[in-house]
Amino acid sequence: MKKTLLISGLAVALFLGCSSKQVDLENAQNKNQTEQTQASNTNQNTQNESVNTENANVEEQNLQGMNVTVTDKELAKKLASIVVYFDFDKYNIRQDQWPKVEKLAKLIKENPGNYTVRIEGNCDEWGTEEYNYALGLKRANSVKNALIKLGVDPKKLTVISYGELNPVCTAHAKWCWRLNRRDNFTYLP
Repeated sequence: MKKTLLISGLAVALFLGCSSKQVDLENAQNKNQTEQTQASNTNQNTQNESVNTENANVEEQNLQGMNVTVTDKELAKKLASIVVYFDFDKYNIRQDQWPKVEKLAKLIKENPGNYTVRIEGNCDEWGTEEYNYALGLKRANSVKNALIKLGVDPKKLTVISYGELNPVCTAHAKWCWRLNRRDNFTYLP
């Protein structure tokens, strides 16, 4: 009986040892295939990068002499990413917001073309609808005048006021109202 148990135990141990070796062998093969796939992908990416670099160089050579720096979509994204904020019940540009206005002026001047930038004045929910509409218009005109002083062609600028009708935040709290006192910029082809 002891011999049978001993032989059975050895058979199980031998079987488990062989299956773990087979699993190790399969893992090694999978690892090798994965490494080969990654190496192949790296080679393809390297080849693609060189092709993309060559295409970029050709495009750069074609654009030399032209004042084109970004595409219309890129310009629209960059304009939309700039937001100028205002203090409560104010339309003068805050000192900490001037770098944004200067960046906006530079962006518009560096990208000539037949487009317009819409300056959108917005307000928080405080005040009447008429008052907020007028304040939003003053905010938009304030930035427009600053851009003109920085050398932007006035024909490229248009203003609109949404008053309190276009909030980015609707919570009834100071931190939220602060986000709604702003000018946004939209690319118009």
